[in-house]
Amino acid sequence: MPKMTAIRLACVFAPLAALATPAHAVRGDAAALAAAEKLLEQVGGRETWSQRTLTVRETGYLRSGEVADIRIWRDFETGSLRLERTTPTQRYSEWSGERSAWTARNGVLQILTPAEHAVERQGFRQEPYAVYHRLARRDPGLRVQLRDDGRTLTIYDRDERVLCWFNLDAQGKLLGWGNHYDGNLNQHYYGPLIDLGNVNLPKFGAASTGAFRFEYIAGNLSNDPVAEPPKPAP
Repeated sequence: MPKMTAIRLACVFAPLAALATPAHAVRGDAAALAAAEKLLEQVGGRETWSQRTLTVRETGYLRSGEVADIRIWRDFETGSLRLERTTPTQRYSEWSGERSAWTARNGVLQILTPAEHAVERQGFRQEPYAVYHRLARRDPGLRVQLRDDGRTLTIYDRDERVLCWFNLDAQGKLLGWGNHYDGNLNQHYYGPLIDLGNVNLPKFGAASTGAFRFEYIAGNLSNDPVAEPPKPAP
């Protein structure tokens, strides 16, 4: 090939190669990155989890013996969470936003302290759903590592704090997840993933302590922001 032609071709294809390579990328070795990619595909894929907000409805089986109808909105752009939980004896609401956080139990309002609010915000960052979103966005602040002969995929934040880990079977399929939250082990085990529309979530799951079991009824990812609901009157 003539030298000038080779130079021209290099000039044409160099920008294309730059576009094909993500400007930002999750850190980790090849095996861990492949496991993270497989995990993301299982739960709905990169395009789906790149969206802003996850809305779910689930049936919760509480330690008290009551059955709860639960609706949760998670806004990954602002780190805001809204929750509504209803049982035959109680209506519970929760909000944790960028600037305020509160709970309401049967209409009785409680404003969270700044320290309590910070715990809630950190808890949101450690949830698997927030991690899926960051993986989908190729967040360079994340690092992934495989442990236990490939059975545990650990996710680290920018400061090398462990956000959470995912339990995998020998084929890399999702079995559950866990983290350390507010000084306690927070481990969940999953049933099989099911198609809920544009997202795949577990058909059922349970906390390792037995304190909570759930069944997902509906789930959806969208780009709609989550707004703070009206507070109950004092």
